[in-house]
Amino acid sequence: MPDFFRWLLHGAKSGKPRPPDEFIWSPAKHFLFRKCRRAWFFRHYLAQGGWNTLAADPAMHAYLLKYLDTADSWMSSVAEDSLSGALLDIARFSGEGRAEALTEAFQIRVSTHLIHARDDLKGNAYLDDPKFTSFQELYYNTGEYGSANEMLQVIQNRFRDFFLQWEEMHLSQELAAVDPLDWRLPPEYRLFNYAGQQISLRPWIYAVSRRTVSAWTVRFVFASPEDPAAFQVDDDEYGLPERVFAVWGQYKYPDFELEVHKIYVTPKGLICHAEVPAPVGEDLIVCSAGDMLAVVNQPDSLRSDNFPRLEDSAACASCRFRELCDSEPVPEEEPGKTTESNTD
Repeated sequence: MPDFFRWLLHGAKSGKPRPPDEFIWSPAKHFLFRKCRRAWFFRHYLAQGGWNTLAADPAMHAYLLKYLDTADSWMSSVAEDSLSGALLDIARFSGEGRAEALTEAFQIRVSTHLIHARDDLKGNAYLDDPKFTSFQELYYNTGEYGSANEMLQVIQNRFRDFFLQWEEMHLSQELAAVDPLDWRLPPEYRLFNYAGQQISLRPWIYAVSRRTVSAWTVRFVFASPEDPAAFQVDDDEYGLPERVFAVWGQYKYPDFELEVHKIYVTPKGLICHAEVPAPVGEDLIVCSAGDMLAVVNQPDSLRSDNFPRLEDSAACASCRFRELCDSEPVPEEEPGKTTESNTD
Protein backbone atom coordinates (compact mmCIF):
# COMPACT_ATOMS: atom_id res chain seq x y z
CA MET A 1 0.00 0.00 0.00
CA PRO A 2 2.75 2.57 0.77
CA ASP A 3 4.25 1.99 -2.68
CA PHE A 4 0.86 2.73 -4.20
CA PHE A 5 0.59 6.02 -2.36
CA ARG A 6 4.13 6.96 -3.39
CA TRP A 7 3.20 6.33 -7.00
CA LEU A 8 -0.06 8.24 -6.58
CA LEU A 9 1.59 11.32 -5.09
CA HIS A 10 4.39 11.28 -7.64
CA GLY A 11 2.14 10.78 -10.63
CA ALA A 12 -0.76 13.01 -9.66
CA LYS A 13 -1.47 15.59 -12.38
CA SER A 14 -3.76 18.57 -12.51
CA GLY A 15 -7.21 17.87 -13.86
CA LYS A 16 -9.09 20.47 -15.84
CA PRO A 17 -7.21 23.69 -16.66
CA ARG A 18 -6.96 26.12 -13.79
CA PRO A 19 -8.74 29.43 -14.51
CA PRO A 20 -6.98 32.72 -13.72
CA ASP A 21 -9.16 33.43 -10.67
CA GLU A 22 -7.99 30.19 -9.02
CA PHE A 23 -4.29 30.82 -9.67
CA ILE A 24 -2.31 32.69 -7.01
CA TRP A 25 0.28 35.14 -8.36
CA SER A 26 3.08 36.76 -6.39
CA PRO A 27 6.19 38.81 -7.20
CA ALA A 28 8.40 35.94 -5.99
CA LYS A 29 6.71 33.51 -8.40
CA HIS A 30 7.04 36.04 -11.19
CA PHE A 31 10.77 36.57 -10.67
CA LEU A 32 11.56 32.86 -10.36
CA PHE A 33 9.53 32.01 -13.47
CA ARG A 34 11.44 34.64 -15.44
CA LYS A 35 14.80 33.58 -14.05
CA CYS A 36 14.49 29.78 -14.31
CA ARG A 37 11.34 27.85 -15.07
CA ARG A 38 12.95 24.61 -13.93
CA ALA A 39 13.51 26.06 -10.43
CA TRP A 40 9.98 27.52 -10.53
CA PHE A 41 8.61 24.04 -11.23
CA PHE A 42 10.67 22.49 -8.43
CA ARG A 43 9.56 25.07 -5.86
CA HIS A 44 5.89 25.52 -6.65
CA TYR A 45 4.88 22.14 -8.07
CA LEU A 46 7.32 19.28 -7.50
CA ALA A 47 7.70 20.21 -3.82
CA GLN A 48 3.95 20.01 -3.23
CA GLY A 49 3.21 17.07 -0.97
CA GLY A 50 6.91 16.63 -0.21
CA TRP A 51 6.16 16.96 3.51
CA ASN A 52 4.44 13.56 3.37
CA THR A 53 6.69 10.59 4.16
CA LEU A 54 4.78 8.62 1.52
CA ALA A 55 5.69 11.12 -1.20
CA ALA A 56 8.08 10.21 -4.00
CA ASP A 57 11.76 10.93 -3.37
CA PRO A 58 11.98 13.87 -5.84
CA ALA A 59 9.05 15.61 -4.12
CA MET A 60 10.59 15.12 -0.68
CA HIS A 61 13.96 16.34 -1.98
CA ALA A 62 12.37 19.44 -3.54
CA TYR A 63 10.49 20.15 -0.31
CA LEU A 64 13.74 19.99 1.69
CA LEU A 65 15.62 22.31 -0.68
CA LYS A 66 12.69 24.73 -0.89
CA TYR A 67 13.25 25.82 2.71
CA LEU A 68 17.01 26.31 2.54
CA ASP A 69 17.85 29.90 3.46
CA THR A 70 20.90 32.01 2.81
CA ALA A 71 22.55 34.00 5.58
CA ASP A 72 21.28 37.25 4.03
CA SER A 73 17.68 36.13 3.59
CA TRP A 74 17.55 34.58 7.07
CA MET A 75 18.91 37.70 8.75
CA SER A 76 16.45 39.85 6.81
CA SER A 77 13.53 37.69 7.93
CA VAL A 78 14.75 37.64 11.53
CA ALA A 79 15.19 41.43 11.55
CA GLU A 80 11.68 42.15 10.28
CA ASP A 81 10.02 39.52 12.50
CA SER A 82 11.94 40.78 15.54
CA LEU A 83 11.18 44.42 14.78
CA SER A 84 7.45 43.80 14.43
CA GLY A 85 7.47 41.81 17.68
CA ALA A 86 9.41 44.53 19.46
CA LEU A 87 6.89 47.15 18.35
CA LEU A 88 4.16 45.00 19.89
CA ASP A 89 6.22 44.56 23.06
CA ILE A 90 6.40 48.31 23.69
CA ALA A 91 2.83 49.09 22.60
CA ARG A 92 1.82 49.93 26.18
CA PHE A 93 5.08 51.67 27.01
CA SER A 94 4.79 55.46 27.04
CA GLY A 95 6.92 58.39 28.02
CA GLU A 96 10.68 58.79 28.01
CA GLY A 97 12.79 55.77 27.29
CA ARG A 98 10.43 54.39 24.68
CA ALA A 99 13.18 54.34 22.00
CA GLU A 100 15.57 52.51 24.32
CA ALA A 101 12.85 50.00 25.17
CA LEU A 102 12.27 49.34 21.48
CA THR A 103 15.94 48.65 20.82
CA GLU A 104 16.16 46.36 23.85
CA ALA A 105 13.07 44.39 22.82
CA PHE A 106 14.39 44.22 19.26
CA GLN A 107 17.75 42.82 20.46
CA ILE A 108 16.10 40.27 22.75
CA ARG A 109 13.97 38.92 19.93
CA VAL A 110 16.94 38.66 17.56
CA SER A 111 18.87 36.82 20.28
CA THR A 112 15.97 34.39 20.69
CA HIS A 113 16.09 33.60 16.97
CA LEU A 114 19.83 32.97 17.21
CA ILE A 115 19.37 30.60 20.15
CA HIS A 116 16.68 28.64 18.29
CA ALA A 117 18.86 28.50 15.17
CA ARG A 118 21.79 27.12 17.17
CA ASP A 119 19.55 24.39 18.63
CA ASP A 120 18.08 23.55 15.20
CA LEU A 121 21.47 23.29 13.52
CA LYS A 122 23.09 21.29 16.31
CA GLY A 123 21.27 18.11 15.27
CA ASN A 124 20.42 19.05 11.66
CA ALA A 125 16.75 19.04 12.63
CA TYR A 126 15.81 20.31 9.17
CA LEU A 127 16.62 16.92 7.64
CA ASP A 128 13.55 15.54 9.45
CA ASP A 129 11.47 18.72 9.21
CA PRO A 130 12.65 21.22 6.57
CA LYS A 131 10.84 24.07 8.35
CA PHE A 132 13.55 24.12 11.00
CA THR A 133 16.45 26.53 10.41
CA SER A 134 18.72 25.54 7.52
CA PHE A 135 21.23 27.30 5.29
CA GLN A 136 22.37 26.75 1.73
CA GLU A 137 25.93 27.64 2.69
CA LEU A 138 26.07 24.72 5.14
CA TYR A 139 24.02 22.22 3.15
CA TYR A 140 26.18 22.65 0.05
CA ASN A 141 29.40 23.21 2.04
CA THR A 142 30.26 26.27 -0.04
CA GLY A 143 33.37 26.97 2.03
CA GLU A 144 32.25 30.35 3.38
CA TYR A 145 31.85 28.92 6.87
CA GLY A 146 33.75 26.04 8.47
CA SER A 147 30.86 25.00 10.70
CA ALA A 148 27.39 25.97 11.87
CA ASN A 149 28.87 27.57 14.98
CA GLU A 150 31.22 29.68 12.88
CA MET A 151 28.37 30.80 10.66
CA LEU A 152 26.18 31.75 13.61
CA GLN A 153 29.08 33.70 15.13
CA VAL A 154 29.46 35.68 11.90
CA ILE A 155 25.71 36.34 11.85
CA GLN A 156 25.78 37.42 15.49
CA ASN A 157 28.62 39.85 14.75
CA ARG A 158 26.69 41.31 11.82
CA PHE A 159 23.68 41.89 14.04
CA ARG A 160 25.91 43.50 16.66
CA ASP A 161 27.25 45.94 14.06
CA PHE A 162 23.72 46.50 12.77
CA PHE A 163 22.46 47.58 16.19
CA LEU A 164 25.40 49.96 16.65
CA GLN A 165 24.55 51.63 13.35
CA TRP A 166 20.84 51.48 14.17
CA GLU A 167 21.50 53.57 17.27
CA GLU A 168 23.83 55.99 15.47
CA MET A 169 21.16 56.71 12.87
CA HIS A 170 18.45 57.20 15.53
CA LEU A 171 16.14 54.72 13.82
CA SER A 172 14.69 53.56 17.13
CA GLN A 173 13.66 57.14 17.96
CA GLU A 174 11.97 57.48 14.58
CA LEU A 175 9.95 54.30 14.98
CA ALA A 176 9.21 54.82 18.67
CA ALA A 177 7.75 58.24 17.86
CA VAL A 178 4.91 56.59 15.91
CA ASP A 179 1.68 56.32 17.91
CA PRO A 180 1.31 52.66 18.99
CA LEU A 181 -2.28 52.66 17.75
CA ASP A 182 -1.11 53.53 14.24
CA TRP A 183 0.82 50.26 13.74
CA ARG A 184 -0.97 47.40 11.98
CA LEU A 185 0.62 44.43 13.74
CA PRO A 186 1.45 41.62 13.57
CA PRO A 187 2.24 41.53 9.85
CA GLU A 188 0.26 38.93 7.89
CA TYR A 189 0.20 37.27 4.51
CA ARG A 190 -2.75 38.58 2.55
CA LEU A 191 -4.65 37.50 -0.54
CA PHE A 192 -6.49 40.06 -2.66
CA ASN A 193 -7.90 40.25 -6.16
CA TYR A 194 -6.47 42.50 -8.84
CA ALA A 195 -6.45 42.29 -12.62
CA GLY A 196 -8.63 39.18 -12.42
CA GLN A 197 -5.98 37.39 -10.36
CA GLN A 198 -5.54 36.34 -6.77
CA ILE A 199 -2.43 38.12 -5.50
CA SER A 200 -0.35 36.93 -2.55
CA LEU A 201 1.10 39.81 -0.53
CA ARG A 202 3.97 39.14 1.85
CA PRO A 203 3.81 40.52 5.42
CA TRP A 204 4.62 44.20 5.73
CA ILE A 205 5.40 46.27 8.82
CA TYR A 206 3.41 49.48 8.41
CA ALA A 207 1.58 52.25 10.25
CA VAL A 208 -1.38 54.40 9.17
CA SER A 209 -1.56 58.03 10.22
CA ARG A 210 -2.71 61.35 8.77
CA ARG A 211 -3.70 59.84 5.43
CA THR A 212 -0.26 58.26 5.03
CA VAL A 213 0.71 54.59 5.08
CA SER A 214 4.33 54.22 6.19
CA ALA A 215 5.94 50.81 5.63
CA TRP A 216 9.35 49.55 6.74
CA THR A 217 11.57 46.83 5.34
CA VAL A 218 15.04 45.57 6.36
CA ARG A 219 17.39 43.74 3.99
CA PHE A 220 20.85 42.35 4.72
CA VAL A 221 23.07 42.51 1.63
CA PHE A 222 26.39 40.82 2.30
CA ALA A 223 26.59 38.09 -0.36
CA SER A 224 27.06 40.60 -3.21
CA PRO A 225 27.92 43.89 -1.50
CA GLU A 226 29.57 45.32 -4.61
CA ASP A 227 26.54 44.67 -6.80
CA PRO A 228 24.71 48.00 -7.11
CA ALA A 229 21.61 46.21 -8.38
CA ALA A 230 21.24 44.72 -4.92
CA PHE A 231 20.05 48.01 -3.47
CA GLN A 232 19.79 50.63 -6.20
CA VAL A 233 17.25 51.48 -8.84
CA ASP A 234 18.30 49.80 -12.10
CA ASP A 235 15.73 47.30 -13.29
CA ASP A 236 12.39 48.20 -14.87
CA GLU A 237 10.83 45.79 -12.39
CA TYR A 238 12.73 47.18 -9.40
CA GLY A 239 10.45 47.50 -6.39
CA LEU A 240 7.79 45.10 -7.67
CA PRO A 241 6.86 43.88 -4.15
CA GLU A 242 6.46 47.52 -3.08
CA ARG A 243 4.36 48.28 -6.14
CA VAL A 244 2.11 45.30 -5.42
CA PHE A 245 1.80 46.54 -1.83
CA ALA A 246 0.82 49.94 -3.27
CA VAL A 247 -2.00 48.28 -5.24
CA TRP A 248 -3.33 46.65 -2.09
CA GLY A 249 -2.91 49.96 -0.24
CA GLN A 250 -4.96 51.96 -2.72
CA TYR A 251 -7.93 49.63 -2.18
CA LYS A 252 -7.51 49.31 1.59
CA TYR A 253 -6.69 52.98 2.16
CA PRO A 254 -8.00 54.97 -0.83
CA ASP A 255 -6.51 58.45 -1.27
CA PHE A 256 -3.73 57.69 1.23
CA GLU A 257 -0.09 58.19 0.26
CA LEU A 258 2.23 55.20 0.64
CA GLU A 259 5.83 55.63 1.81
CA VAL A 260 8.24 52.71 1.94
CA HIS A 261 11.30 53.11 4.15
CA LYS A 262 14.06 50.71 3.09
CA ILE A 263 16.99 49.83 5.32
CA TYR A 264 19.83 47.96 3.57
CA VAL A 265 22.48 46.46 5.84
CA THR A 266 25.78 46.22 3.96
CA PRO A 267 29.45 45.69 4.92
CA LYS A 268 29.91 49.44 4.50
CA GLY A 269 27.05 50.38 6.81
CA LEU A 270 23.34 51.07 6.63
CA ILE A 271 21.80 52.55 3.51
CA CYS A 272 18.40 54.09 4.21
CA HIS A 273 16.02 55.74 1.83
CA ALA A 274 12.31 56.30 1.43
CA GLU A 275 10.28 56.09 -1.76
CA VAL A 276 6.70 56.41 -2.94
CA PRO A 277 6.08 53.37 -5.16
CA ALA A 278 3.62 53.59 -8.02
CA PRO A 279 1.04 50.79 -8.11
CA VAL A 280 1.99 48.04 -10.55
CA GLY A 281 -0.04 48.03 -13.75
CA GLU A 282 -2.55 45.31 -14.55
CA ASP A 283 -0.78 44.37 -17.78
CA LEU A 284 2.33 43.06 -16.04
CA ILE A 285 0.35 40.77 -13.76
CA VAL A 286 -2.02 39.59 -16.48
CA CYS A 287 0.85 38.73 -18.83
CA SER A 288 2.93 37.12 -16.10
CA ALA A 289 0.08 35.00 -14.75
CA GLY A 290 -0.97 34.12 -18.30
CA ASP A 291 2.52 32.83 -19.12
CA MET A 292 2.53 30.64 -16.01
CA LEU A 293 -0.98 29.35 -16.60
CA ALA A 294 -0.08 28.45 -20.17
CA VAL A 295 2.55 26.10 -18.74
CA VAL A 296 0.42 24.78 -15.87
CA ASN A 297 -2.59 24.06 -18.05
CA GLN A 298 -0.69 22.32 -20.82
CA PRO A 299 -1.46 18.57 -20.60
CA ASP A 300 1.27 16.51 -18.93
CA SER A 301 3.50 19.58 -18.64
CA LEU A 302 4.40 19.50 -14.95
CA ARG A 303 7.33 17.10 -15.21
CA SER A 304 11.04 17.69 -14.74
CA ASP A 305 11.87 16.56 -18.26
CA ASN A 306 9.77 19.39 -19.68
CA PHE A 307 11.97 22.08 -18.12
CA PRO A 308 15.52 22.59 -19.46
CA ARG A 309 18.40 23.77 -17.33
CA LEU A 310 19.13 27.48 -17.31
CA GLU A 311 22.73 27.05 -18.54
CA ASP A 312 23.85 30.05 -16.49
CA SER A 313 26.77 28.95 -14.33
CA ALA A 314 26.61 31.95 -11.99
CA ALA A 315 22.86 31.64 -11.34
CA CYS A 316 22.98 27.86 -11.07
CA ALA A 317 25.86 27.98 -8.57
CA SER A 318 23.67 29.93 -6.11
CA CYS A 319 20.38 28.10 -6.75
CA ARG A 320 18.97 26.17 -3.81
CA PHE A 321 17.75 23.45 -6.18
CA ARG A 322 21.09 22.76 -7.87
CA GLU A 323 21.45 19.31 -6.30
CA LEU A 324 17.98 18.25 -7.45
CA CYS A 325 18.48 19.84 -10.86
CA ASP A 326 21.49 17.60 -11.49
CA SER A 327 19.58 14.43 -10.62
CA GLU A 328 16.22 15.10 -12.28
CA PRO A 329 15.70 14.32 -16.00
CA VAL A 330 15.97 17.08 -18.59
CA PRO A 331 14.28 17.41 -22.00
CA GLU A 332 15.75 15.29 -24.74
CA GLU A 333 17.54 17.37 -27.33
CA GLU A 334 16.17 17.14 -30.81
CA PRO A 335 18.74 16.16 -33.45
CA GLY A 336 20.53 19.25 -34.76
CA LYS A 337 18.93 21.52 -32.14
CA THR A 338 20.76 23.11 -29.20
CA THR A 339 19.16 23.81 -25.83
CA GLU A 340 17.96 27.40 -25.49
CA SER A 341 17.71 29.48 -22.38
CA ASN A 342 14.27 29.40 -20.76
CA THR A 343 14.31 33.03 -19.67
CA ASP A 344 11.93 35.52 -21.25
